Amino acid sequence: MPETPPQAGDSPTPELSRQAVAFREPVLRRGLAGLVLWYERLGPALWQAALCLGAFLALAFFDVLPAIGGWAHLAVLILFVVAAVALARRGLARLRAPTIGDSRRRLEEDSGLDHRPLTTLMDKPAASDPAGLDLWRRHVARTLASIGRWRVGPPRVFLAAYDRFALRAGVLLVLGVSIVVGWGDWAPRFQRALMPAFASGPAPLPPALDLYITPPEYTGLPPLYVQAQATPASTDAPPPDAAPAEVPPVETLSVPVGSAVLARVTGGQESPELVLDDAETGLAFEQVAEGQFALETELREGRSLAVRQGGEALGQWPIVVVPDTAPEIDFDEPPSPTPRSALRIGYHAADDYGLAEVSAVIELAETAAEALERTPMRVVLPVPGHRPREAASVVFEDLTPHPWAGQPVTIRLEATDALGAVGVSETIEMDLPERAFQHPVARAIVEQRRELLIDPEASHEIVAETLSALSARPDRFYDDRVVFLALRTTSRRLMLADPLADAVEPVAKALWETALRIEDGEVSLAESALRDAQQALMEALADETVTDEEIRRLIEELRQAMNEYLDAMRDRLAEQMARGEMPEMMPLPPDAQMVDRDMLDQLMDQLSELNESGARDAARELLSQLQQMMENLQAGQPMMTPGDPSQQALNELLQSLEDLARAQQELLDQTMRNSQQGQQGQEGQPGQQGQQGQQGQQGQQGQQGQGGMSPGDAAGIQEALRRALGDVMRQMGEMAGDIPAPLGRAEQSMRQSQNALQDGQPGQSLGPQTEAIDQLQQGLQQFVEQMMEGQNNEAAGGPSQGPLGRMTPDGRDPLGRERTNNGGVVGGDVELPSQPDIQRSRQILDELRRRAGESTRPALERDFIDRLLRRF
Repeated sequence: MPETPPQAGDSPTPELSRQAVAFREPVLRRGLAGLVLWYERLGPALWQAALCLGAFLALAFFDVLPAIGGWAHLAVLILFVVAAVALARRGLARLRAPTIGDSRRRLEEDSGLDHRPLTTLMDKPAASDPAGLDLWRRHVARTLASIGRWRVGPPRVFLAAYDRFALRAGVLLVLGVSIVVGWGDWAPRFQRALMPAFASGPAPLPPALDLYITPPEYTGLPPLYVQAQATPASTDAPPPDAAPAEVPPVETLSVPVGSAVLARVTGGQESPELVLDDAETGLAFEQVAEGQFALETELREGRSLAVRQGGEALGQWPIVVVPDTAPEIDFDEPPSPTPRSALRIGYHAADDYGLAEVSAVIELAETAAEALERTPMRVVLPVPGHRPREAASVVFEDLTPHPWAGQPVTIRLEATDALGAVGVSETIEMDLPERAFQHPVARAIVEQRRELLIDPEASHEIVAETLSALSARPDRFYDDRVVFLALRTTSRRLMLADPLADAVEPVAKALWETALRIEDGEVSLAESALRDAQQALMEALADETVTDEEIRRLIEELRQAMNEYLDAMRDRLAEQMARGEMPEMMPLPPDAQMVDRDMLDQLMDQLSELNESGARDAARELLSQLQQMMENLQAGQPMMTPGDPSQQALNELLQSLEDLARAQQELLDQTMRNSQQGQQGQEGQPGQQGQQGQQGQQGQQGQQGQGGMSPGDAAGIQEALRRALGDVMRQMGEMAGDIPAPLGRAEQSMRQSQNALQDGQPGQSLGPQTEAIDQLQQGLQQFVEQMMEGQNNEAAGGPSQGPLGRMTPDGRDPLGRERTNNGGVVGGDVELPSQPDIQRSRQILDELRRRAGESTRPALERDFIDRLLRRF
């Protein structure tokens, strides 16, 4: 229903009166609107003065004003003050203060009200008639209903209209950078900007000290940057009633002796000095530029270090100059000879900063032969890694060619660090290992060599004649042409040498190699090559500069040298047994372990894996164990395990074959003598008669009339030998399964010889008997080879018992690990990386190499990665 307007003369309703009286003006909101207006009007008025103040603060924080001189500094200050005041006055002159009406209008605009309702509510009606008042009240009521919540908006400052060149952005940017630069000491910089210094020249900068201590290179320690930490120069006692001052503790610097000190001082006028132990005078700095001083020196001693300038301590520290201590070294166990007559030397050493060299010094004992040269002998031992602080290694040195071999000597170890300090171990007395030669010719050559080395002038002619005499009997050294030529050459060289001193050493070396050839055949050369390959690989693993490719090549050379050595031992054993030279049986302990090629190949494969993964320390440990295993290897003689019936039966078979060959040879000699006796007086070939005469001279019985054997008796002996050969062949078949074919041919030759003897034709039996002897020797050699091949390829189920060699650790494998009954490994105290460890090491190494090739990485990080890679 529409509202009816009030009639004239009606009185105003009480509701409208109460609404008009209830309104209160928002004074607080109006005041905030007034402040906003003040801000908006002051900004355009004072922005130029504010930019001037910002520029001054930027110059102050950059610390530029003190450097331009006192008067110029003062002029700049006056200029900034005048400019700021002038700009501020100019802006304030145009400033118009906001009125209450302006504040109300701003409040209405920020609140979103149209038609200025606040002004309406604050006005009074001009008419006083009832109708006009009623209309006014209705207008006020409608205005109150339209008012919502009062709001004051943020200031609206549009400086872009005044700053057409955007100078404010540049000033703000420079001011921000200056605050970052001078944040650490902003207060002193601001103070210096307000207080010009009128001294001549630019104001001196406050002194700043940089101190670097670089330890010697041999220590491997990184350089040390020491922060300046001044200590009070005055040591006067404080007053009794004064509270104790809290002085921060000064860290004591541990400095290796010989460290290089580099000190730089920037600022100040006077030349600083470096003072040791609170001395009155110190080392003066050298001025390298205006306001810059530097000093380089070396620390050898002292208890405190200070840098002073103008009587003021820029920094002071207590120091401890750590002297270099001598290395410590000792034997891991007393030196001892190996089964191959090498000298085993094991050591463990340590040094505070790293070992540079380890050697063994060998000297003749007082009880040694007086004719020997007594100059000490020094054997350099390998040191794993580059100057390690701790090292342990085992070395095998073949000193049997040395003239001191077999003589009593004293041995001590010496370890040297980078500064030349030497640590010495205890001295141990022992007899230097000597090679025992079994062959009489080899033993005679070695004796003549010893005489030549002891006194060349007095003995060289006798030695030359003896060597010439030995060469006259080639049958005594198996008709070896190489040995014959060596003996003749060395003999003539000693007789014709001028001067003699130039020929002694090469002749001694040739005689030693000749004796080894007679004694061991090709084994000695293979053994020497094996030792050289082991030593070359050990040195390469200890040298960080050797590439992985070079180490792989050395590993393959070691593998080849090891195979050639094992082949040479096998061939040597076969030759000895084929000649009937059965070496003396050596009993094996019940817990001895045997070594075969498969085991050695596995060790070489593991050595290659360790090298590929970068674990060179573990590779050196494995190579040392392998070297010790090869030194303990016994070869060239059959081994017999106590209480093993099969091994004893095998040895009995070999002995039976030798006895058969020897008996057949005796029957052949007797038959030849009988054939010679039967043909005397008959016409025969002169060559045959001469041969029979020669065989008769070698016989022990003489003519048949003087105890000769009848053809019937010889036939009986031949039949007995044939049956004995049959028994041996039967036993071989039962033990090995295969019977060498030459033994079957020997049995047929014995049957032909028996038939000829039964027919009374001893001359016809000589050929079959000679053939039987030859076939027996071939059968013996073939049986030995079959035995060795079968034992080396023995199926799994027990440790290999081949005659290649044995290890004598107590029931352990070549690496010292315990073994099960089937030849497996049950663990041990030799720590070698497992396969996951090797793979993880390889992944880490590949990642390091990848990062080292990224040129975008920081130089400091790439340098650190390069140092890591050099260790692998």
